[in-house]
Amino acid sequence: MKVSKINLFFRKFGEAQIKHRKLCLFILIAWTLICISGMRNFRTESSNSDWIVNGSEIKKNSDHFKEVFGNDQYVLVLVQADDVFAPDVLNMIDRLGERLETEVPFADKVTSLTTISIPIGDEEGFEVKSPFDDGIPSDPQELAEKKAFIMSRESIVNNLVSDTAKECWLSLKLNPFKNESEDVTAVGHAAEKVIMSDEFKSDRWTLMPIGSAYTTAEKTDVITKDFVSRIGLGFLVMLICLIIFVRSVSGVIVPFIATIFSIATVLGFTGLINVPADSDMMSLPVLLGMALSIGYALHYINAFKMHFRQTGKRKESVIEAVGESGWPILFTVITTAVSLLSFLFANIRPMIWLGAVASCVVIMVYIYVVILIPIFLSYGKDRAPAKFETKGATKADLVFENIGKKIVKRSKLVTIISVLVIALCIPGLLKMEVNMDYLKFMGNKVPFIQRIEKVLETKLGNIYSYDVMIEFDEEDAFKNPENMFALDKLEQDLGKLQLTKITNGKPRVRSITRMVKEMYRVFNGDNPSFYKIPEEQDMLTQLLFFYEISDSEALFDELSESYNAAYAHVEISDFNANKIVEDITAAELAAKKYFPTAHISVVGTVAENAAMNETVVKSELKSFGASFVMIAILLIIVFSSIRTGLITMIPNIAPVLLIGAVMGYSHMPLDEMTMMIMPMILGIAVDDTIHFSNHIKAKLENGKSYADAVTESFREIGKTMGTTTFILCAMFLMYCFSPITAMFRIGLLSIIGLGSALIADYTLTPALIYLTKPLDKKTKRRANS
Repeated sequence: MKVSKINLFFRKFGEAQIKHRKLCLFILIAWTLICISGMRNFRTESSNSDWIVNGSEIKKNSDHFKEVFGNDQYVLVLVQADDVFAPDVLNMIDRLGERLETEVPFADKVTSLTTISIPIGDEEGFEVKSPFDDGIPSDPQELAEKKAFIMSRESIVNNLVSDTAKECWLSLKLNPFKNESEDVTAVGHAAEKVIMSDEFKSDRWTLMPIGSAYTTAEKTDVITKDFVSRIGLGFLVMLICLIIFVRSVSGVIVPFIATIFSIATVLGFTGLINVPADSDMMSLPVLLGMALSIGYALHYINAFKMHFRQTGKRKESVIEAVGESGWPILFTVITTAVSLLSFLFANIRPMIWLGAVASCVVIMVYIYVVILIPIFLSYGKDRAPAKFETKGATKADLVFENIGKKIVKRSKLVTIISVLVIALCIPGLLKMEVNMDYLKFMGNKVPFIQRIEKVLETKLGNIYSYDVMIEFDEEDAFKNPENMFALDKLEQDLGKLQLTKITNGKPRVRSITRMVKEMYRVFNGDNPSFYKIPEEQDMLTQLLFFYEISDSEALFDELSESYNAAYAHVEISDFNANKIVEDITAAELAAKKYFPTAHISVVGTVAENAAMNETVVKSELKSFGASFVMIAILLIIVFSSIRTGLITMIPNIAPVLLIGAVMGYSHMPLDEMTMMIMPMILGIAVDDTIHFSNHIKAKLENGKSYADAVTESFREIGKTMGTTTFILCAMFLMYCFSPITAMFRIGLLSIIGLGSALIADYTLTPALIYLTKPLDKKTKRRANS
């Protein structure tokens, strides 16, 4: 593929573009207005379940669990006081529960000290009800008796209330959502309004709300605020970079306009086709579009300036700039877009959205730049050509030419050092670990994460859990004592797993067995020795019947209405991806041992995160593999040589390996955000390689030697390569100021990847090209002659 012929095609394109510049502007404006009209339908959403592959086993199990037992999302409030049984504290808990039930959308029921259902003995035997059904007593002795009774219940202490009576939970169960992303945010905001109202502020107690519904709303607010900050800073950096590096009115205004309208066009188009944006990912394509807009514009502007200094003829210089830069810029757009489209292979909604939108932003940025920059530069007067010693080169250009000469001279040493650096990266790459820890993802600079960490330090505090669901085909299976005994034994085994949380020597595992034991104890004169499961089926059936007629809602929270399904709820002390997978595997094996004929499934937040860990690894491999293969194929096609294509890929693998090494050596986890860095950096990093290699090939076709082709390419585009990379790094630097740890990691790793890619293109790329001379024989003979 002759570069000179391609450049000639783009030169003719530039001529036509300048000739019909008004028509081009009209078409672009019309397209922009159509797409931007979709912004009124633009909306965002984000859900943890989006990261689980549709049709996966965990997805099916989670959906089935919700069908049987209802929504698994709650709003939780940890109440701390000197004594949570103090009358004013109990009254506050009661009022708070009532307001949450009436004011929070999708509220089902509240469980707290004032509403908890407990088997209580009476003249007829017992009934299941709340000790405070008749209100909170004003008589201290009566209140003390109720407190003593509640604190004597083994199933409640260190589950609902701490053994010190200084902490207790208030739990609001939620009904199933219609639209999880939108509804969970509405629930969280409504709950926050109630919990943080003046009515519940006091120095006599402390309220610490958590729960997936509550913290998801807080997370959305933090990410939205952070998005606005990053984009605001990004536009400021963009403006500063344009003023510093372009130093012309049109050169500043046009990229700015191109960025705004290209991003608005893409997001508006998603509104037209009713595709919601992912709120967690939205800042990435926006910042990427801003950075690439400047980069593409600079290549045109710098090429134009060089020719304008030589000739003084404006339109002719614009046409020459289009002819010289049009093809390498287009090809970099293709490789970057292809790399981002590799996210589609992941089959995960947020990554599919990011890949599609980011690649569209890249393409639209290119369209706006390639149309607007030449047109705006063509307006103005000609002037007398400037006098330069070396074809319009500036002092900075000559500095880069000298660097090129040194690289050629020491090409073997450069290659050896590069190979050693790559070799040092490999052990670190092997140390990379996947960890989808929610707290570490957000980081403790975020206020609500600080609160969650304080909750986790308490006796009752917990945020991570999973459920082991056991389901029989036949009804009334759990009226059989053998199955209840098996469930009790399963709880004991689950309590011995490495991550199961222990409070005062008691594992935080619960199921319907605890209430069965409480009822059997009360049925036998409240004798503690009867806190166990009855051996007779008639007795078990009778206890469950009493429970159903007393509080069917509470019963069917933990047991299916047909008595064929139950679950054990396990709270864990820490989020460690590898250990969680081990525990869940052990839990499944234990359940299958005790219930060989039942259907076993593990569901819940932790189970989903464990599934996400596996998904992340597979998706990362698919995305990066697809990106690597597609870019390699494109390079092979454009250079008409397998050898040349593969050689030019080597410098672009180096920054990806370095990113992996940094993550491995620094124990930085691979999560839903960092997994996107490698394919993205590969797509961006190859841009400079394409520009550089294309220039070298063009010089060789004009009869230059390899040494001259390399050094002249350094002189002509070395500065532009450095400038565009600097701007990209400056944009991603904005992430480094984010309080969200995941965003900081994106910024840091992107800067490391882009910076190392530039160094590789300044050193390894020219060294390899000079040493291997990877061109066709005809060109090689001419270049060596």
